[in-house]
Amino acid sequence: MRRIRSGRLWAALEVAACLLLLVAAWRATAGMQAGWPLAERSAAPAAAGFPRTVPDYGGDAVRLAGPPSRIASQALVTDHFLFGVVSPSRIAAVSAVAHDSRYSYVADTLAGMDVGVVDDVEALLRRRPDLLVVSHTARADLVALARNAGIPTVRLLTVFEDFDQIARGLATVGRLTGEEGAAEREIARFRERIAAAVARKPAGAPPLRALVYVALSGTFGAGSLFDHILTELGAVNVAAEHGIGPHGAISGEQIAAWNPDWIIADAPAGEEDAMRRRLLDQPGVAVTVAGRTGQILVLDHRRFITMSQHAAEPVEAVAAALYPDAP
Repeated sequence: MRRIRSGRLWAALEVAACLLLLVAAWRATAGMQAGWPLAERSAAPAAAGFPRTVPDYGGDAVRLAGPPSRIASQALVTDHFLFGVVSPSRIAAVSAVAHDSRYSYVADTLAGMDVGVVDDVEALLRRRPDLLVVSHTARADLVALARNAGIPTVRLLTVFEDFDQIARGLATVGRLTGEEGAAEREIARFRERIAAAVARKPAGAPPLRALVYVALSGTFGAGSLFDHILTELGAVNVAAEHGIGPHGAISGEQIAAWNPDWIIADAPAGEEDAMRRRLLDQPGVAVTVAGRTGQILVLDHRRFITMSQHAAEPVEAVAAALYPDAP
């Protein structure tokens, strides 16, 4: 989400954030001086291939002495990757949004767990993680603080353009955790689901033109994961067809002029039918082939925005909508 800076208020907030980081860093240093190592060797048994060095998204070589047993994750994508690859008992902290079932596939599992939240720096340090996995967009001061506290910290790409990037992210998590076999199995399940969805398209069927409509104001075009989903399913992404990049704004007039066969939109879980009716009431939608034939697919937010191995779900949903007669 875009942040709107507002003069003195924003400056005050920045000063407060810096003070919090300085306090956390001082406490971390004090903890180490008192004989409290923040990143002890993993309690997991030694595994073949450790110690090992893994390059992260920024090109930094991160050394791991052994299989980590107190893993922290800063982003929802890395939360999903980790829960797909390692035992939940090895996860010490997660992103704040991981607890929100509107967007997270691990919220139910977390309900019965004692885990920290990475956004709370002091709480994170008290968990003494032996591995912190963050998004490539994570704040540089968070990465620096964690590394200065002795926590191996790895940045991973978390915004994907295609399925191969998702598979590579899972494979990296497997290597970081010593769970290469589990990661390979998760990747295989992901690719099998994608392949089954792609196979739904009848041989020789003409490509359907689909428009992704985000929050009634935007779209995903060329270079987005949704563009890849539509292309893999043999459809045409109308936004990409009209020169829009990964994301952009669109109007009702554009929707009417582009005349998509299908519209794919998002809504909160449980409000999909209401959103569908709302779309059909829009003049720009109603005049399209999608509007006249009712070919509108509304996905709940969790399926619509997921960037992890759970992207198999929107692929399956779109394939079932576009090709309902497939076996």
